[in-house]
Amino acid sequence: MNEFLQLLLLGLLEGALYAMVAASIVLVYKSTHVVSLAHGQFMAFGALALWFALVNLHLPFVVAVVLALGFAGAVGWGVERFAMRPLIGQPLFAAFLTTFAVFLMMDGMFQLILKGESASFSSYLPGGTVSVTGVPLPITQLLSFAVAIALFLGLGIFFRFTKSGLGMRATAEDHQLAQSTGVTVRSIFSLIWIISALVATVAGIALANVMDIYYPLPYLGIKGLVVALVGGLESLPGALLAGLLLGMLENISAGYLDPLVGGGVKEVASYVLLLLVLLVKPYGLLGLVRIERI
Repeated sequence: MNEFLQLLLLGLLEGALYAMVAASIVLVYKSTHVVSLAHGQFMAFGALALWFALVNLHLPFVVAVVLALGFAGAVGWGVERFAMRPLIGQPLFAAFLTTFAVFLMMDGMFQLILKGESASFSSYLPGGTVSVTGVPLPITQLLSFAVAIALFLGLGIFFRFTKSGLGMRATAEDHQLAQSTGVTVRSIFSLIWIISALVATVAGIALANVMDIYYPLPYLGIKGLVVALVGGLESLPGALLAGLLLGMLENISAGYLDPLVGGGVKEVASYVLLLLVLLVKPYGLLGLVRIERI
């Protein structure tokens, strides 16, 4: 029973990280209906910027985090302004392929910077474990979990009560109708890409603290996309729910099935969950079901 509880709690902590990655993808889709693959690289470059500020520039941690977030926001704005904005009014599949091209371009830059090595800033964060119901849990992952919950609460408040958030919701429903009410759609697009890049950076920093900064880090953006699809591409609560479910599923299935099959269960669990959910609920667990008249 203690082993099951440990796998469950560790899965919740990991799932919160997946949920943050998914949230950055959901934010873009909610306002633009573009499914982005580029956010895996935003995540990786944000973590890399923090590492550079801490290790090379020797800046205080808080200052380094602000610098990394500023860098990520600038990258998000640049991608929207120069890669995505020219595609407004074009087929959404073209925009999707553009995000894939951005991913590949930034992936080459990421590999060139790392040169096959890895980087870590874990020594700048608190270490050790704390006992929860008799189960030792890493302090850093508990902090990441708290940040994830605070992030989702903040995003919920932002979309519900702020003028920019309401403008994003209006833009998500109908671009032309939103523009007729005074919403500047292009400004909303820029803002949502900046915010989503900041969210991806927070997720990247949390993930890099667990697995360090090396070549597989950007590809966790694919897992974030899986979580977003399971939860519903337009639902932030769905992203949180799906992330927590996936984290628990991965840990528990790997803990009990890996010894029987020789490993690898964790890598396929997310895609099995995606297949099962989409067969039953094609729009995701909490996704918005759209009915179109022909």
